[in-house]
Amino acid sequence: GQGGEPLASGMHNKVRKAAEVHRRVRKYALDQLIKPGVRLIDMCEQLENATRTYLEADKGPYAGVKAGIGFPTGCSLNNCAAHYTPNPGDKTVLKYNDVMKLDFGTHVDGLIVDSAFTWAPDPRYQSLLAAVKAATLAGIDAAGIDVRLSDVGEAIQEVMESYEVVLDGKTYPIQCVRNLQGHSIRPYQIHAGKSV
Repeated sequence: GQGGEPLASGMHNKVRKAAEVHRRVRKYALDQLIKPGVRLIDMCEQLENATRTYLEADKGPYAGVKAGIGFPTGCSLNNCAAHYTPNPGDKTVLKYNDVMKLDFGTHVDGLIVDSAFTWAPDPRYQSLLAAVKAATLAGIDAAGIDVRLSDVGEAIQEVMESYEVVLDGKTYPIQCVRNLQGHSIRPYQIHAGKSV
């Protein structure tokens, strides 16, 4: 459930629909949108429009309230870890050697499905991507009933910080971002309650 509460019986299908649309939009983004040379604002607008289309969102005065995007799409580049959303007039263009963190959400009746992933086609970032994947899996493995959230965070940090990345002949330790966390979600509320 969201925020630790079990989902009511009719909510499962809504969450399932939001999750399926999220999966489809992610595939569309990876297959067709995310390419060097694309303006970030164009990519985000197309991604959000695909979300609306796949969800068959309301077209009336309450458009987006019953089903639609969960929050503005984040497409943070390089040393900006998260929560960057381009504004109208932003001319930033995605480059081959960028590391982009794409974070977007879908919702049905306020039940938000949120997921982020990293795009980095340059092979020199493979160890960074491997660290993120291994740390995520460590967090999933550590999670469970009655597990302290600090223990989950500790497992993630330990794995993440065991990796290094070599850039232009110099070795850098990979470190966790100290003020960026996973969080619980409640209906119509993207950051709610608990954080890891």
